[in-house]
Amino acid sequence: MDLMGDLGAADQLMSAREENKILKAKVKECTETIKELRLTNAQLQAEVEMYREEAALPSFSNMALGNATTIATNGNDMEDLAAAAPGHDFVSSGDGTYPNDPAVTLPHIHGISNPLCCALDKSDSILGTGGADSYVSIIAWGTALAPGSQASADAVLKAARVACSAPVISIAFSTTDGILAVGCMDGTVHLIGYAYQSSTSTGMRRLDAWTLKVVSGENIKFNKYVKSLAFAPNSGLLASSSADGTVQLTRVTLVNNAEDGDEDMDCGDANATNEGQSKNAKVELVNSLHLTGAVETVCFVNDGNTLCLYERETSYLSYFDLNDDFKMTKYSLNGPVTGGFDSHVSFAVMDIAVSPNGKYLCAATDASRNIILEVETSNIIRDLYGHKNDGFSQPRIAWSRSGKYIYGNTQEDSSVCVWDIASAKMVNKLKSHQGQLRDMFSSRNSDTVVTSAYDKSVKVWLNEM
Repeated sequence: MDLMGDLGAADQLMSAREENKILKAKVKECTETIKELRLTNAQLQAEVEMYREEAALPSFSNMALGNATTIATNGNDMEDLAAAAPGHDFVSSGDGTYPNDPAVTLPHIHGISNPLCCALDKSDSILGTGGADSYVSIIAWGTALAPGSQASADAVLKAARVACSAPVISIAFSTTDGILAVGCMDGTVHLIGYAYQSSTSTGMRRLDAWTLKVVSGENIKFNKYVKSLAFAPNSGLLASSSADGTVQLTRVTLVNNAEDGDEDMDCGDANATNEGQSKNAKVELVNSLHLTGAVETVCFVNDGNTLCLYERETSYLSYFDLNDDFKMTKYSLNGPVTGGFDSHVSFAVMDIAVSPNGKYLCAATDASRNIILEVETSNIIRDLYGHKNDGFSQPRIAWSRSGKYIYGNTQEDSSVCVWDIASAKMVNKLKSHQGQLRDMFSSRNSDTVVTSAYDKSVKVWLNEM
């Protein structure tokens, strides 16, 4: 009998039992701690909900202090309170009406180069595109709807073209005058005039375009490429942003050649009436904003009285009040935060678009997420997923005219993604392009969407007949 071996085994068994008792005590202690933490968490969640309710109802504090003058006591008052709640416009889904038919395809609008940006003028009848060939094309796209297989090719041939100093990557039409602003990769903003000209010999009208000479003020120029352009509604105020972190706000107006004494303009067709090319541009610098990071995208809200922008490497949208000395206010992209400001950055906003009613923004990010927010708040109304866009993509976004749907692109394929905002679900993927989408634009006046892609084509989408 191995007495020493038996004693060793007994010692090991006793040691294991003691260790087991200690572990059980630790487990019991941890269990109690977890219970306490869960209770604390529940209390904190309740406090957060109280703070959210107070933030959602600004009159709450006055009511608590006894300063409230009115209380909702009938059905109409309750409906008014419900209408004031964030996102009430998206309770019901859309009726399925949105542009889904690629009615017009404009092939090789920039020859062998790809179109990089696109937009419609205020009438929706004139399309402007900027290309990698450093040209701007302005086209009456409706002529492509004419009968015949060559209608689209003929429309492209009749497009007015204006040379720029570098590839054109951003574009915006003035909402008042016949002015088109385009931003280039060399940091230059070109101003282009356009108008229909009537030939005295044939009586036919053709679309003409020309570079606007700046006869008052200075040309708009940045140190790095132009990221975004936007005209304020019903105004000649132009916001231009750059990768160098600068934003310039300029007021652009047309002036007659006679006002500056220039009589050497090339008027093109001698048999055409050149009312358009008798115009030049006056540029007045309103203000310059200087930020640290690249300003990816800009837009105007509040009827053009507020500028909204996104600065790279930040977790917020910046708003500048044009009527209050450009006072800056930041609203978090991470939602309302109690007791502080959440500075965590997990994505960049590459494009923002204003809803037709002006109350919401949709932000396209490089993290496969599109965010709908209430203007000038941190209230996130919906998050839209189901696509893929990362830091190597060009996320773009647009609203339907009804405000019930969002269009966006995806780097996975060449389709146009369509989301129903109420349900936050992707309801369609429109396929027609053969290359990834580079830009998109939706009209605020009609159900018309324009897309440009890396297949050298531009498409105009209409409601299916």
